Amino acid sequence: MRDIKRYMEEMLNPAWLLAGCLALLSQQALSSCDALHSLASTLEITSGTHREVRLPVAISRLAVGDPEIADVQVTSENAFLITAKKGGVTNISLWTRCGSEARQSLLFVTGEATAALTPPAQTEPQPVLPNQVQTDIRFVEVNRTKLKEVGISLFGAGSRNFMFASPGTSPPSVPVGGVGNLTPGAPLALSDTGFNIVWGGGSSKVLGALNALENSGFAYTLARPSLVALSGQSASFLAGGEFPVPVPSSASDTISIEYKEFGVRLSLTPTVVSANRIVLKVAPEVSELDFTTGIVIEGIRVPALAVRRTDTSVSLASGESFVISGLISARNQAAVDKLPGLGDIPVLGAFFRSSRIEREEKELLMIVTPRLVQPLAADAALPELPGEALRRYDPSALDLLLYETGDFKSMPGLSR
Repeated sequence: MRDIKRYMEEMLNPAWLLAGCLALLSQQALSSCDALHSLASTLEITSGTHREVRLPVAISRLAVGDPEIADVQVTSENAFLITAKKGGVTNISLWTRCGSEARQSLLFVTGEATAALTPPAQTEPQPVLPNQVQTDIRFVEVNRTKLKEVGISLFGAGSRNFMFASPGTSPPSVPVGGVGNLTPGAPLALSDTGFNIVWGGGSSKVLGALNALENSGFAYTLARPSLVALSGQSASFLAGGEFPVPVPSSASDTISIEYKEFGVRLSLTPTVVSANRIVLKVAPEVSELDFTTGIVIEGIRVPALAVRRTDTSVSLASGESFVISGLISARNQAAVDKLPGLGDIPVLGAFFRSSRIEREEKELLMIVTPRLVQPLAADAALPELPGEALRRYDPSALDLLLYETGDFKSMPGLSR
C-alpha cells in the first residue's frame, strides 16, 4: 500500500506533469512539420480566381514575390487566401515554427504563364508519303490426273438359247459388221477411250475383248491481274464475262434472264502507313464455267461455277510478296467390277473382272505483291503496249516465204 501511495504522489507531482506535456507537444509538432514538408511545392491557379490553402502548422509570416500577379492574405492561424490577378509566375514565402528559413512555393497563374514557360514545339516536317499503290496478284493452279483401267470382256452364245457375258457388257457395242460369226449388236462392251483387242468367233461363237487404258493429264493455269489504287481507297475490276441464267416466273409461264459474272476478279484497299510499309486488304477471285455440275432449268443446261477466292489483310514493304492463300488437294479412287466367285480365282479370275484406278492432284497458290508507284511525267515516253510490235508486223512475200518460222514472241504485259 505504501508503494502505491508513493507512486501516485510522484505521478501527481507538477514537475512530472510538465515534462509529460512538453514531450507530447514536441511529438505533435514534429508530426505537423513532417506533414508540412509533404505538401506540394508548386501551386497553379487560374487568373481571376482565388483559393484558400490550409497548413498543418501555424503561420508566422507570409509574403508574395509579385503582388501584381497574385495577392495573399492570412485568414486564420494556419490558413491563407491566394487571389490571382493576372497570368504569370511568382513565389510565395511562408514562415512557420518548423524552421528558421522561409518555405518557398512556386505559384503559376495560367494565361501568360503557360505560354512563357512552355517552349514552342519543334516539329520536324513530315515527309510526303506516296499515295498510290500498284498491286499484282498471281493465281497459279496445277492439276495432275492419272488413270489406269484394265479389264477383259467375254461373251458367248450357244445354239439352245444359252448366253454368258462378263461384267460391263451392254448391247449393242460390237462394231458394225460383227466380229467372227457373231452378228452385229452382240452385247459386248468395248471401251470408247481405251485400247481394245478383240478375239474369238468361229464355231464356238465365243468373243472376248481386252480393254486397257492408261491416261495422264496436266493442266496449268496462270492469271496475273494488276490494279493501281489510292491509299485508303478501294478499287476492283473483273476480267471475264457474264453467262445467262433463265429464271422462271412464279406468277406466270414466262422466263426472265439474269446474267452472272465469272472470270478473274480483284478487290483491294491499300493503306500506306510509312515510307516503305503498306497495309493491304485484298480479295482476289478466279471463277470458270463448270458444265459437269450444272443443272437444267426449263430444258436449258445452266453451268455451275468453279470458284477459287480468298479475303485477307496483310502488311508488306513495297515490292515484297506474300502467299495469301494455298491449297493442295488429292483424290484417289479405285473400283473393281467382277463376277462373284469366279473373279477371285488366281490368274483365271482376270477373265471375269475389270479394275480401274484414278488419281487427281490439285495445287492452288495466290501471291500478292504491292508496290509504291508514281505517275509518269507529262513529257515521259510511254511504255510500248502489249502486242504493238506484232501489230506493226508486215513482212513481204519473200520474207514470209523464206524467213518466217512462226516463232512469235509472247506479249510481255505492262504488269511484268
